Amino acid sequence: MKRFEYDKTLYFMDVLVTGVVSLIVFLIAVSSIIINWMPALMGLVGIVAFYSFWNALVAKVTPKEVDVAGDTLILRSFKRIDDYSLTQLKSFKIREFPSAGKMYLRMDGGGILRGRYWLNTKNYSDGQELFRLLLDLEYEKHPESLKARARRVNTEYNARIKKKKEAS
Repeated sequence: MKRFEYDKTLYFMDVLVTGVVSLIVFLIAVSSIIINWMPALMGLVGIVAFYSFWNALVAKVTPKEVDVAGDTLILRSFKRIDDYSLTQLKSFKIREFPSAGKMYLRMDGGGILRGRYWLNTKNYSDGQELFRLLLDLEYEKHPESLKARARRVNTEYNARIKKKKEAS
């Protein structure tokens, strides 16, 4: 089993502080709407703040720890543990942002409270390994997806280029 842990200070700032500040902003926005002070703008601010609060502290979309053991993926955030057996999942999709080191994971389409996660792999111990490992898991789960085909083609192309360089 391989465990990846979010940096504690960054997790405090990225998740806990963000969630609490978002809740405060949401409450201010609601009270501003009640007293009729810029209700349209405060409605928009309130929606965004509530969404941020929900993701950070209710849905817990940013796991503090990620464990990978064979075909099992375990995500921990605060006192919640979500474990997934990849053989039992119908869908394991990743939208990756390689230059930022971020990933958006969706298991079985994701849900309001469970099944969708944001991973900023640069903030985890061995983040590059986590990034590659999760992409490999997606490749194994969906070997015939367009993304997997592109990966095979690029791998084969890079192998041919390498052989040509070695031959010359």
